[in-house]
Amino acid sequence: MLRFRLLACVSIVMLAGAGAAGVALGAEASLDTLLSVDLPASVQPALLGPITASGRAGWDCAPEHHATASKTADADLPEVPR
Repeated sequence: MLRFRLLACVSIVMLAGAGAAGVALGAEASLDTLLSVDLPASVQPALLGPITASGRAGWDCAPEHHATASKTADADLPEVPR
């Protein structure tokens, strides 16, 4: 019984080591492929202007207008269920 357990443990350790070695070799090959490819630089996205007291510069949408309304009646708020 002890001999079987020892054989099973050694087999598991050897299989795990072989699997780890295979993964390491595969990762090395894919890393070499990635390093040999020239990747183009991405374009910097257009950013919106800062938010000021008059609203966000360059942003024209209904929620922005409702948020800057001077009266609550002009803010187009949803009805409160009763």
